[in-house]
Amino acid sequence: MLIFKLAIRNLLRHTRKTILLGMIIMLGTAMLFFANAVFESTNEGLESSFVRSLTGDAVLSANNETSYGLFGNETPIVKSYEVIPAIPGYSSMVDVFSSIEYVSEWTSIVSAAAYVEIEEKRTPAVLFGVDYNTYFSVCPDIVIEKGSVSSLKDGGVFLNKKIVSNLEEKIGRPLEVGDTLQLIMLSDGSFKIIKGFLAGIHSYVGTSQVLDRIVLADPDSVRRIANYTMGYVLNNDDSFAKPGEEAFDLDNLFLSAEDVTVEEKNGFTLEDFEKLLAQTDEGQIAIMPNSAAWSFVLFRSDESPKLLINSLQKEIRNKQWDVKILNWRQAAGLSAQTVFALQYVFYIGMVFIAAGAILVIMNALVISVLERSSEIGTMRGIGAGKAFIRKLFIAESMLLTVSASVLGILLGIIICFIVSAKGIVVKNELFINLFGGNVIEPTITIFGIFINIFMAFIIASLAWIYPVSIAMHINPASVMGKE
Repeated sequence: MLIFKLAIRNLLRHTRKTILLGMIIMLGTAMLFFANAVFESTNEGLESSFVRSLTGDAVLSANNETSYGLFGNETPIVKSYEVIPAIPGYSSMVDVFSSIEYVSEWTSIVSAAAYVEIEEKRTPAVLFGVDYNTYFSVCPDIVIEKGSVSSLKDGGVFLNKKIVSNLEEKIGRPLEVGDTLQLIMLSDGSFKIIKGFLAGIHSYVGTSQVLDRIVLADPDSVRRIANYTMGYVLNNDDSFAKPGEEAFDLDNLFLSAEDVTVEEKNGFTLEDFEKLLAQTDEGQIAIMPNSAAWSFVLFRSDESPKLLINSLQKEIRNKQWDVKILNWRQAAGLSAQTVFALQYVFYIGMVFIAAGAILVIMNALVISVLERSSEIGTMRGIGAGKAFIRKLFIAESMLLTVSASVLGILLGIIICFIVSAKGIVVKNELFINLFGGNVIEPTITIFGIFINIFMAFIIASLAWIYPVSIAMHINPASVMGKE
C-alpha cells in the first residue's frame, strides 16, 4: 500500500510530464480501440454478406486435388478458365441432406464464368444456376429489386444491380424485364452462347466487388455453359468425364477396326448436311443438360456452423462420399481471403503502433529516472532496497499506463458512437471490400474492451524494464556526494 501511495505522489509531483505522457497513451489507446471496433464490424459485415448472401454456413463440393471455390479455380495463376467439377453421386445424396443434424436449409447451385451480352454490349459475370425454391432461404440477404424469382425456371436471368447500371450506361437506355440477352463463355479457343431473357434485378445488403459480379440463372442454362451435359456421363451414377474428354476405353478402341472401301465424293453437300441434322436422337441426348449435375451444395444452420460442419463431415465418412466440406471463407475463395490478408496488414500496423507506444513510455520513464537520480540515491542511502525501488517504478508505470488506457477506451467508445450515428461513407472499391460495405459503423464489444486493457498491461509491463535497470545501477554514494 505504501508503494502505491508513493507512486501516486510521484505522479502528482510531476504534473506536466504525467499529463503529457498520459495524453499520448490515451490518444494511442483511443485510436487502437476505434480501429479494433471498425475491424470487428468489418468481420461481422463480411461474414454476414458472404454467409447470408453467397456461401451459407458450409459448402459441399467434389473432392478434387485442385482447390475450387464458388468462383472457380483458386490457383493464383491459371492459363484459362477451368470448369468446376460436378459433385459425383449427387442423386444418392439428395434424400440424406435434410436428415443431417444441424442442417436447417440447403440448396444446390451450378457455377460458371461467362459474359452477359445485351445489344452487342457485354460485361463479365459469375453465373449461378439456382433452384429458386430453396436458394433464397439459404441466402436470405439477397434483395429482389425487380421481377419474380419463379421466372428463373423458364430460362430467365437475374442481373445484379451493378451489372444493370454498367450495361445501361453502355447501351444508352434503361433495361426492362423481358429484354433478350445472351450468356457467352469463352474457353480453350471455343465459345458457347445461350440465349435468355432479363427476368429481374437483384442486389445485396453488403455490397462488394465480388457480389456485384453475380448473375442468377436457370440451372440448365448454366449446365450447358459448364458442359454438364449427358455427353459427359460415363455411368448411371452421375460420374462425369472432364469437359473436353470423350467417354471411351482406350484398350478397346481398335478392336472392331476393319478395312472399308468408300466411293469417292466431291465433298460435303447440302444433302449430306440435311441428313446429319436429321440424325438428332443420340445427338440431342448428348447435348441435353444433366439435371443431376451440380457444382456445390450450400447448407445453412440455425444453430452452430461448427457443429453443422462436423455433422456433415461425419456423414461423409459414414457414407464414404467422394466429396469435401468447405467453410464460408474457403468457399468464397481468394475474394474473401484477399480482404482478410489486407486486414492482417492493418493488424501488423497496429503492432508497430503498440511498439512505438512502448518506446515513448520507456523514454519518458528513463528521463524521469535520470531526473530523480538523487531521490533514488537518497532512498537507497536510508535503507531502501533494490526490490523496493523496482516495485515503486513498476507501480508508477502501471498506474499511468492503465489509467490513461482506460480513459482512452472511454474516448474510443465516444468516437465509435459518434461515427455509428453519422456513419462514414467510403467510395473506394478496395475499402468497400475491406469493410464489407460502403458505410463504416464500428462495433463495440466486451471482448474488444478487454483486449485493449490487456494490451495496456503488456505495454506497461514492457515499458518499465529498461528504466528500472537504469535506476538499479545508480550508485547512492556518488549521487548523494554530488548533492
